[in-house]
Amino acid sequence: MSKGKGHPVEDDGRRLFLKLGVHGLGAGVAAVTAGPAIAYLAFPLAHDPTSGGSGYIPAGRVERFKEGEPVKVDLISDKTDAWNRIEQVKVGSAWVVKLDGKLVAYSTVCPHLGCAIDYDAAAGKFKCPCHRSAFSKKGEIEDGPAPRVMDALECQDHDGVLSIKYLRYKQGVPEKHIV
Repeated sequence: MSKGKGHPVEDDGRRLFLKLGVHGLGAGVAAVTAGPAIAYLAFPLAHDPTSGGSGYIPAGRVERFKEGEPVKVDLISDKTDAWNRIEQVKVGSAWVVKLDGKLVAYSTVCPHLGCAIDYDAAAGKFKCPCHRSAFSKKGEIEDGPAPRVMDALECQDHDGVLSIKYLRYKQGVPEKHIV
């Protein structure tokens, strides 16, 4: 365009410089805010997202458990789930039975479909109310569709306190697989 009076002057160099400067500034602001946001969202990918009761959880004094009498105990521990840490939450339950002087712990989760197993004192058996599976005090299948025996949990006596290592197992399969 000509440089006459009333006509705009073309200055592509300055316009391009300002355009690139504004876009560069916008990209810098976006990178500064996106970096921490991406790190926050990607945190569970680089870390174990869920844990709770990874070790032995205290279940009670050893004297509490009498020979042949199952006792249900709630297992309380700290739980970490992705970004949250919850202190003193119930991570599960276990049935503890003293058999021949030795303490044994069983998961309260039925190996069939995951229903809660209760103890029927009158029958002297563990029973699942959902599909009528029944188990002996030794955790053996006596009746019903359960594909395996009750899931035994590791336990140890440490200075008179019974501690249980709580794990969850896959249901509906004959073999024990930790989930």
